[in-house]
Amino acid sequence: MVKSGRVTKWLLAVFVGAVAVYLLLPLLMIAFTSVGSGSASKFPPQGFTLEWYANLREQTQFLDAFKNSLIASAGAVLLALVTGTLAAVAIVQYPFPGAGLLRAFFVSPMVMPKITLGIAYLILFSKMHIAGGLFGLVLGEAVIVLPFILTIVGSALANLKPVHREAAADLGASPWRIFFTITLPQLKFAMLLSGSIAFVFTFDQVEAALLLLRQDSYTLPIQLFLYMEKWQDPTIAAVSVVLIVGALALFMAIKLVLRSIPGLEGWFGSRKK
Repeated sequence: MVKSGRVTKWLLAVFVGAVAVYLLLPLLMIAFTSVGSGSASKFPPQGFTLEWYANLREQTQFLDAFKNSLIASAGAVLLALVTGTLAAVAIVQYPFPGAGLLRAFFVSPMVMPKITLGIAYLILFSKMHIAGGLFGLVLGEAVIVLPFILTIVGSALANLKPVHREAAADLGASPWRIFFTITLPQLKFAMLLSGSIAFVFTFDQVEAALLLLRQDSYTLPIQLFLYMEKWQDPTIAAVSVVLIVGALALFMAIKLVLRSIPGLEGWFGSRKK
């Protein structure tokens, strides 16, 4: 029995190691390619150079596109957080006839083809004369990421005990005061988690952005594709490494914030005292 348990642990360790290598290997290949001295993206790289990182400073379209991606993603996430949180409160805490159908309607963009949504928004926003700019993209991407917000925040709301809200109501607090002073503080973890997922998703969104934006408003993923159509040098790998480092920094920042929330320390390991 003991020997069988050791074999099982060894097999699990090998499996986990293989999955880790599978996930990390493409990232390592990109990192090595970004410092290769060859004029084309190759692995293994030929020589060592940092000229491709220096070349990023000359590609001003990447910086402009990065700013557009940040603006569009932040705006879409903020709009989806407000809308999704209020919708979750209405559906979960104040159930009404047809609440389940409304929830399914809000979640439906998660399973719909993004290219179909992009075409639909293009037709709608063209009639509204807001197609081509970041404002239309913010509205479109907010709908696309709304299911993430509604699902995660709604699950957190369903697990909250109503005793605090009931006590506040008995003391005469209005529903809005209960929401801002009791419910909303208890949703910090769910809102931060869902907002982070939504931000990463919108930042990499291509289908809707490609249809809704003018050339002077392109986001970073679109500019990367356009660059690859003309050149195949390791500059794209250098951009990818910068994005990977930025994503890791964002993850660490979120981890530090979540660890500061009481009751969540155990999710990320115990703190040293």
